[in-house]
Amino acid sequence: MYWHWSERLADQVLSRSPPYVITSGVTPSGPVHLGTLCEFLFPEAIYRTLKSKGVEAEFYFIMDDLDALDSVNLELAKYKDFIEAEMGKPLSIAKDPEYLSYAERYIKEIEYIVNLFGASPKIIRVSELYKKGLFTPYAKLYMNNIEKVKDIVEKTSGRTLTDWTPIMPICENCKRIDSTKVISWNDSYYEYTCKCNYTGKDDYKNYKLQWRLHWPTWQAIFNTTIEGGGVDHFTKGGSRDTAVEIHKQILNREPPIGYKYGFVLIEGKKYSKSKGFGMYVKDMVKILPPPIIAYHLAKYDLEENIDFNPTKDKLLNIIADYEDAQKLQGELSRADRKRYIAFKLFGIPYKASLRDMLLYYNIYKDWNKVKVHIEIDEKLIQYIDYWIKYDMVPDDYNFSYNPKPLNKYLDLIDSLNSSMQPIDIHNFIYEYAKTNNIDPKELFKFLYNHLINKDKGPRLGKLIYAIGVERVKKDLKPHSIA
Repeated sequence: MYWHWSERLADQVLSRSPPYVITSGVTPSGPVHLGTLCEFLFPEAIYRTLKSKGVEAEFYFIMDDLDALDSVNLELAKYKDFIEAEMGKPLSIAKDPEYLSYAERYIKEIEYIVNLFGASPKIIRVSELYKKGLFTPYAKLYMNNIEKVKDIVEKTSGRTLTDWTPIMPICENCKRIDSTKVISWNDSYYEYTCKCNYTGKDDYKNYKLQWRLHWPTWQAIFNTTIEGGGVDHFTKGGSRDTAVEIHKQILNREPPIGYKYGFVLIEGKKYSKSKGFGMYVKDMVKILPPPIIAYHLAKYDLEENIDFNPTKDKLLNIIADYEDAQKLQGELSRADRKRYIAFKLFGIPYKASLRDMLLYYNIYKDWNKVKVHIEIDEKLIQYIDYWIKYDMVPDDYNFSYNPKPLNKYLDLIDSLNSSMQPIDIHNFIYEYAKTNNIDPKELFKFLYNHLINKDKGPRLGKLIYAIGVERVKKDLKPHSIA
């Protein structure tokens, strides 16, 4: 039995003959969001699983930078007029107000995020592969077999193609790739027209293949063993169907192993880099450490849609799940086994609990004082500082220690002792309520109000333990506060 999808896919890879090559790709057209993250984290999981078995593999992450620029994302709205003038040009050619090209802006960001998450692909720009002529033999093959290729695309996509060729030329005059059409060709060159009223000739150097041919072609170039994609590519009539038939009927090679994964959602909607919908990863990593984000994405079944929305209300649950996964061992349920493997793939054991660090910081408001009471992990301080600065602290942990003297239940507080652990304190208070016919919720609410001036907060046993039993006893006695 496979407990985690990475194990199943790694074994599928090993059923093939070496060399083992993993590929994945993304269009560098906007800020990195969680969907982009999956494009390299999921193949990275397969790569790491193979490495754990002592198997050598290559992992290439392909920047599809010849796609046409087709929208202005929200991040660059202030440059709207500048960018709109570049519409229709390949991303690697389209000018950017601050970078060498529009693609350069987001490839730099992708490289930064890949490094931040500790992934290990070789990042490849597809425009450079075309410049080197690696696609040229395939382009000529498709053009020379255009009717057969067209028939495959039509049958697998369910579309009727008119005035279609495998090649999308880049216009020498206006530089657009979305407004050209091939009108004649041979093995040496092709001629094309463009909507800018230009007619040109090119010797298979300035073009891109149609996506349904471009994808299987890069797989042939890299001799790909396995490559996945979003579920939309793997639905009936999707580009995976076309790629499989192109491999079999035109390229005469076995198609790579395919796998599909679900969408990453925020409140039920897909993340979108063009529309700016959903938090960008460069912002998210200020709120959560990259290992926690990676673990959270890897723990689900591969084809399951993941709703990931790290609001301050959900932040502690996400962190608690990660910290609990760090402790998993022995005989495990299937769900916990998946969490265990996801942690092994991407988790980092931190020296301290983020939840505990936040709890103690809210009591003492000084990291040097916190260090006296618990071990902390210096790498985690930046996240708590960020939560505080930008009002991201979950409500239950957003408090200050503000003791008020009790006018009742003094016998309860006097009965606590310093040898008690947090769970002992919690249970003792609960049993006191039951024994004295007090509603436990009301007693807990009363004590929270006298400790932190709120109706609720962190688990009461942990709170009292963190403050210190003796300090609580002293501070809550009527004579202790004037």
